[in-house]
Amino acid sequence: MKNKIALFKKSIEAVWRSASSWALANIIISLLKSFLPLALIWLIKLLIDEITLVAGSGRAQLDNLLWLIIAAITIWLLDEILSDLGTFVRKKQSIKLESYMFGLLHDKAIKLDLQYFENPDYYDYLARASREAPWRPNSILNNLVSLFRGSVSLILMLGLLFTFHWAMALLLVVVNIPGVWLRLHFSELLYNFQREQTPESRKMAYFNWLLTGSRPSRELRLFDLGNYFEKLFRRAFENTKEEEVNLVRKRTLIDLVSDLFKAAALFLVFFVIAKKTVDGSLSIGEMSMYILAFRQGMTYLKDVFGSLSGLYEDSIFVGDTFEFLDLEENIKAEEPIAKTISFNNKISLENVSFKYPGSSKNVIDNVSLEIKRGEVVAFVGPNGAGKSTLVRLLCRLYDTSEGKIKWDNVNIRNFEPALYRENLSVIFQDFMLYNMSVEDNITMGDIRKKPDIDKMVESAKNAGLKQLIESLPNGYKTVIGTLFDDSRELSWGEWQKLALSRALYRDAPLLILDEPSSSLDANTEHEIFSRFREITKGRTAVLISHRLKSLSSVDRIYVLDKGKIVESGSHEELLAIEGLYRTMYEKQTSRF
Repeated sequence: MKNKIALFKKSIEAVWRSASSWALANIIISLLKSFLPLALIWLIKLLIDEITLVAGSGRAQLDNLLWLIIAAITIWLLDEILSDLGTFVRKKQSIKLESYMFGLLHDKAIKLDLQYFENPDYYDYLARASREAPWRPNSILNNLVSLFRGSVSLILMLGLLFTFHWAMALLLVVVNIPGVWLRLHFSELLYNFQREQTPESRKMAYFNWLLTGSRPSRELRLFDLGNYFEKLFRRAFENTKEEEVNLVRKRTLIDLVSDLFKAAALFLVFFVIAKKTVDGSLSIGEMSMYILAFRQGMTYLKDVFGSLSGLYEDSIFVGDTFEFLDLEENIKAEEPIAKTISFNNKISLENVSFKYPGSSKNVIDNVSLEIKRGEVVAFVGPNGAGKSTLVRLLCRLYDTSEGKIKWDNVNIRNFEPALYRENLSVIFQDFMLYNMSVEDNITMGDIRKKPDIDKMVESAKNAGLKQLIESLPNGYKTVIGTLFDDSRELSWGEWQKLALSRALYRDAPLLILDEPSSSLDANTEHEIFSRFREITKGRTAVLISHRLKSLSSVDRIYVLDKGKIVESGSHEELLAIEGLYRTMYEKQTSRF
């Protein structure tokens, strides 16, 4: 219960921060609506009694009748207006909250360490949080407001029924107890089921993407995989939905039994009230008032119990959202925090080792090296040697398991991660494809500043994009990709040139290029590497490449194997010794 109260508090704080004025309006409208039903029932009672009196006496005087009709219609109209306003206010509040909660989710996802994105549990957390975050906190507020409004209205109705007989008020409460127990019981069952089914739901979404997405569409047709993935989707879908249907069926059956008890209670109340009316103990207006009060009381009691069980359900499900938001961010500045970053000397790795969480094997094993300012350095080695992992450590997307990485003799852990990364410009092997304009794709390399058109053009030229962009219908304003209208698709090599120009656009002292020419044609690759010193003038560069012939002009090459540096030196120095680099080079060049 203590945990649930804490979750309620967090949820209400989120609602209030996202839209305090709309939340307050929602509360006021709900409170006003709680008093109107009693007023309307009382006016209907007076109206019916007045009609009976006028009809019985045969008088033509209808003034009182007219004013009662006007009053009843006014109360009804006010209730309708408040309902309409309430719908608008709740919608506006809901949109504000949805935007706020997505902002929290996105902010958390941006800050989380890269290792989370390589763990299936993270995607379970994210799937559950994304499903519940946009509306659960608002549901908690609405249920609290509904509980308050329903309680006020219910107390008023019970008080009215008590004037007839205390047993009627008691009966009203008792027949609704099974319904609230039912919802509480099945809320927990449904939550446990959905939590267990999260991985299966993600499988279903993945197979749906394989069947409908652009990227898998070619192989899907080439290898005739449509029916195969459809079967896998269907299996995941049925596993996810069949048990849920069984739960809902059980709940429906018990609901039906509960409804029979309510109907029996309603029959008993109607019979007693009708009998007393026939006996003359009640007027026609009083009969109508008590029948309406009992029926409305059942509605309000259902609202109260529904709000209570809804709060219980919300407290279970909203925990998933805050469980995600409470994930620990490990990549952060450590004391003593360095306020400024300058690159005057070198980057050094001192006995650096790294292993992925849950693994006992080092991917990087006791690596020490230096990268001096202005140098061009290359990492080479077989697949799985640890080259890309080493780059991610340099970018501080991971923290070392052992050892230190120093930037001008300052441990990079002492820098704010975002501030440190401003000094890096990177193209990864699995670079991003942004379905946006060419201009956006390039200038996103440095969004801290106003787009520099001259620098954008220069970056595109250095990446070998000049001729392509000139052929596009709208030049740099042309939208690329296939997701939107008036767009132009690029080849994989052209996408890589675009990613390279994005990396070159950023004024960062350290440029890291992970297989920057893997998809480039021979002419473009030759042009880029023959001018590489000119292109990277004034910067320090780190290259990862399997094309060893392109590395002849770099200052130093580090050869990695199984996470260790096994050789280092210039291209000529490494060829002079019979080591791994020479073996790789000879195998590569012998094909030509």
